[in-house]
Amino acid sequence: MLMMILSFGFNLNAQTKPKTEPKPQVAKTVEELPDYAELQKRLDLKDVVTVADEEPEYPGGKKAYLYKVSENMPIIDIKNKEQFSTTIYVIVEKDGYVRRYAAISKNKKHAAAGEEAVKKVFERWKPAKIGGKPVRYIFYIPIGLRKW
Repeated sequence: MLMMILSFGFNLNAQTKPKTEPKPQVAKTVEELPDYAELQKRLDLKDVVTVADEEPEYPGGKKAYLYKVSENMPIIDIKNKEQFSTTIYVIVEKDGYVRRYAAISKNKKHAAAGEEAVKKVFERWKPAKIGGKPVRYIFYIPIGLRKW
């Protein structure tokens, strides 16, 4: 049986975790994001923010987006008891569309599957805003995968 564990990291701290675990630190700037060096190579990060007065809103909410991504995630074959994680970074543009995204993982197949899943979810978001003006906003989705 293959099990995929998804959690949704909006603004890096909106994940549901047991109360005993500390919350992850919020990246106040793009430079504080995990994998920043790799993201610089793969994404246009000009004018991207991680904190906004109003965060972007997906039709149906964050959980609906997570569901759509997980629903579109292709199943990949992994070795017995192998486990790893992938982080999918998504930029919601000023017009509310996602055009730039990257998945970073040690497992190239899982990273490609993550990017494919995001690509298939092409719906317009309500963009993030600062001072009432739309801004480019980046968030990430950590995905763990292991075979039981």
